[in-house]
Amino acid sequence: MSEKLRGLIAAPFTPFKANGEVDYEIIPRQAESLLEQGVSGAYVSGTTGEGVSCSVAERIGVMEAWHAASRGRLKLIVHTGALSVADIRELGAHAQKLGVFATSIVPPTYFKPGSIAQLVEFCRIAASAAPELPFYYYHTMLTAPNPPMVDFLTAADGVIPNLAGIKFNCHNLYEYQNCRRLFDGKYDIVFGVDEFFAGALALGAEGFIGSTYNYGAKLYFRIWDDFRKNDRAAVRSGMDRVCNGVDLLVRHGGLAAGKAMMGIRGIECGNPRPPLAPLPRDVIEKVRSAAAVIYGD
Repeated sequence: MSEKLRGLIAAPFTPFKANGEVDYEIIPRQAESLLEQGVSGAYVSGTTGEGVSCSVAERIGVMEAWHAASRGRLKLIVHTGALSVADIRELGAHAQKLGVFATSIVPPTYFKPGSIAQLVEFCRIAASAAPELPFYYYHTMLTAPNPPMVDFLTAADGVIPNLAGIKFNCHNLYEYQNCRRLFDGKYDIVFGVDEFFAGALALGAEGFIGSTYNYGAKLYFRIWDDFRKNDRAAVRSGMDRVCNGVDLLVRHGGLAAGKAMMGIRGIECGNPRPPLAPLPRDVIEKVRSAAAVIYGD
């Protein structure tokens, strides 16, 4: 069994220049910012990192930049998912060559598997591109169909030798709990819905992957500490702030607003790539001001 992920793992933004090119020079500053906040890892080129909006060459460049910047201080999980199996194999092979912690894929978003057996086979192919690394399936509400993850794990058990677990981005805490206890807790079920953080803690979660940890990790660590102390009022107060931060994201375009919030860490990540829309400069400043209040010490 591979080492399980623990603590907060940020899903970092991919920084873009004004001309739309990847700004690789920003990535070392992102890595240092995560370390300063106590974050233990980074999920690279996933949803927050706009991996599916980048070319294979760009994703390899981002992967290499994070590997160089982290210098073994962060556990790197690299999203290698793509519509082309050839691209998945190329990305997975490079991740293994670098020696990152793990690979992961989001399910196919155009031609979709019609059964759990087809999904397991697709994941087997993806995982086999980096057979020496743990593999995490990315269970997300942004794609469909979404089969029950207990059924997926049951079907995949023994079929995908390096299957480590699931990046569980779903509100269904019942399903999350069932996955955690399946096979006596064999698989690492890493929780990925930031606004349900306290609920997952109550169910025993020890590892989390989220986008708001890029700039708000200290708030989550305080909530975690209050949870250990059984200070329910403080947990509720902290989660009110978390939900205010998520509300701010939702009101202002999600990923574009998240990139704007990186300004409170002194980091400019640029605009998201089309078809996502950029925010006007005045809105960026308003978002940053509000985020500074929510996530400030």
